[in-house]
Amino acid sequence: MSQPLQLPVCTSCSRPIMPNDECVKYYCPNCGYVMIWRCESCRDFSRKYKCVGCMFEGP
Repeated sequence: MSQPLQLPVCTSCSRPIMPNDECVKYYCPNCGYVMIWRCESCRDFSRKYKCVGCMFEGP
């Protein structure tokens, strides 16, 4: 039996990121360990995100 597909979620708004969405992913610029996912909407509106590892906040 196969496992259900687990989609990444936007770090800012917690919306699931679909495979064809215009999103970005990168490691936290402060700690370098936690992967930050940003959906197109949150990037366009410069919504803040918070790293769950080091609590760094970015635009």
